[in-house]
Amino acid sequence: MKNKLTLSKQYAIKQHKSQYRKNNKTPYWYHLRDVVDNLEIMGIKDESILCAGWLHDSIEDTSFDFDDVSKLFGEKIAQIVSDLTKETRLPKNQQEKNYLLQLSNSSWKAKVVKFADILANISDLQNSELTKKQKIIQVKYKIKYLGAIKSGIIQNKSKIPNLSHAQNLLNLILEQYGQRKIILF
Repeated sequence: MKNKLTLSKQYAIKQHKSQYRKNNKTPYWYHLRDVVDNLEIMGIKDESILCAGWLHDSIEDTSFDFDDVSKLFGEKIAQIVSDLTKETRLPKNQQEKNYLLQLSNSSWKAKVVKFADILANISDLQNSELTKKQKIIQVKYKIKYLGAIKSGIIQNKSKIPNLSHAQNLLNLILEQYGQRKIILF
């Protein structure tokens, strides 16, 4: 029998199989792999967090819903994924306000997945065909989420053994876009 982590990877790849990153070349699931790689770089070994890394965009971007994730992977993983899911039926500006509040109130496990997601998205900008100015706008858009997750990361930094390494990676990338360094702890 396959473990949950292997199963979550397989389901994520299958669910996102016809999706591509914004460059229309890179399969979307590469992003999911990058998120899980970032979690592993941070020293995360908790299976529920790693599974949520694979599944974090499933509810928002595929036909999966909370019940599907819960049935296949358990309510704990489904809740983490749900905490990372924007309510896309709302107007865009309300979506963002709600999402920031949702992230603020989420578990530290959801917050660490979001940090890995931010790092993956900002790292992937080098593969995008956006102009430098558009990339800077994207960086600013992504890092606004750090404010919503920062306290949960700080309070649980003992559970994230290599957090400083991930913070340093993020700061190296931010430097490329003329952004100031982020200090999480």
